[in-house]
Amino acid sequence: MNLITKEEALDIAKHNISSLFHIEITDKWNAGWVVYGADRLANCWYITFSPSLTRASIGATYLLAISKEDGSVLHSGAVGE
Repeated sequence: MNLITKEEALDIAKHNISSLFHIEITDKWNAGWVVYGADRLANCWYITFSPSLTRASIGATYLLAISKEDGSVLHSGAVGE
């Protein structure tokens, strides 16, 4: 079984979010992301984006956690405020 690549994870994110204004992708967990059951989000690609049209950070950051093993979306929602 092949692991999901960074590019494949980004394609999955684009299919789950209609508009991406400022996007970042990493496989490093950010301790500032408050997510219930975060321990189940290990071995993922973490895709975040700003909710603002002006690229200014207003409100919570949106996070998608995509499994590197099978490409499933394990988390989709706002983190922090």
